[in-house]
Amino acid sequence: MIKKLYYENAYTKEFTANIIEVKEQDAKFHIVMDQTSFYPEGGGQPNDLGKIDDSAIEYVYEENQKIYHVTEQAPENFYNVKCQIDWERRFDHMQQHLGQHILSACFEKLFDGETIGFHLGTDTVTIDITMENMLPSQAEKIEYLANQIVFNNLHVHQRYPNPDELKKMPLRKPPKVSDNIRVIEVDQFDYSPCGGTHPSYTGEVGIIKIRKWEKMKGGIRVEFLCGNRALKDYHWKNNSINKISALLSVKDIDAYEGIDRLYNEYGQMKKEIRHMKAQLTDYEADFLYDRSDVHKKTKLLVKVFEDRDINELRVLAAKITSKPDIIILFGTKQDLKVQMLFSRSKEIDINMNQLFKEVAPMINGKGGGNPQSAQGGGSDVSNLEGALQAAKQIIQNRYL
Repeated sequence: MIKKLYYENAYTKEFTANIIEVKEQDAKFHIVMDQTSFYPEGGGQPNDLGKIDDSAIEYVYEENQKIYHVTEQAPENFYNVKCQIDWERRFDHMQQHLGQHILSACFEKLFDGETIGFHLGTDTVTIDITMENMLPSQAEKIEYLANQIVFNNLHVHQRYPNPDELKKMPLRKPPKVSDNIRVIEVDQFDYSPCGGTHPSYTGEVGIIKIRKWEKMKGGIRVEFLCGNRALKDYHWKNNSINKISALLSVKDIDAYEGIDRLYNEYGQMKKEIRHMKAQLTDYEADFLYDRSDVHKKTKLLVKVFEDRDINELRVLAAKITSKPDIIILFGTKQDLKVQMLFSRSKEIDINMNQLFKEVAPMINGKGGGNPQSAQGGGSDVSNLEGALQAAKQIIQNRYL
């Protein structure tokens, strides 16, 4: 049986071992050693990384009671190979995993929230809790209790109880295995069957910080950070708050009120801008309508715009064609592309969709609409004016 050194001492950074099996699969080498301190992926915790001699380990997994270490290089030496753990990654996982035990216990003790899911990712850590919702005040109570457990630096025990001892333990969740059950005890505060790696004292978790939560099917998903991850999170947030407060010339504790004030002012300004743009569009619609060419009692407006948003032109066209007896042929050049918009007053009997499809190939374009209005885009910027003039000629020669 493979000797699992990470259970004997989770703080082991270096060790030696003998390679007893190598299998090649998909151009990778899956190495089995007689003993290992590399933790394989499992139980919501990612695998360890590091080196076997000079070969970097890409993945570690357990299968049929064997632990495989995946590398790109075949081993040159099989005996007394030197192995080195990526300690920063290992200790991070230890902090997050023990923090999860503590936080899950607090959810259960304070609000009967059972942990039904755990994910330890590269950047985030989440647990799924059987609570319909969580209020900020509840999160604060849970977070406070969790950090008191951390600050009290309780001893974390690794137990292998016999069946009678196991029955007496107030387990937070039932074990997933029936033999050689391993229980992590946080000094009479929490008992949890677990196969992961953890620090020996809760103080090493550093701090536990709940970042956010959201509803999900069957409960809520809580995102949190521990230890060095929480410290990094605090760094960027503190820097951001300081920069914001400097920009607003307020104290850091008043940053939210300053942002809220600016947001409200911005909302009011947006309303005023929308109102002013509507007035300008009304003025532009009247201006263009009055100066349109007249052909046999029908106004015909052909115009090319530079960098004008097609949505703005659609609003402008609607205002113009709400007036009687006018046909508009709009084109706009934007970001090396062109768009055309054809529209008419409701009393004019011309199928604008059919007209659009007839001239759209001139701009390598496509699009469509209905008998009263059609639009689309193309890539031939140089031929936009030609397409509009062609549409104008068709209207004059065929319909008017």
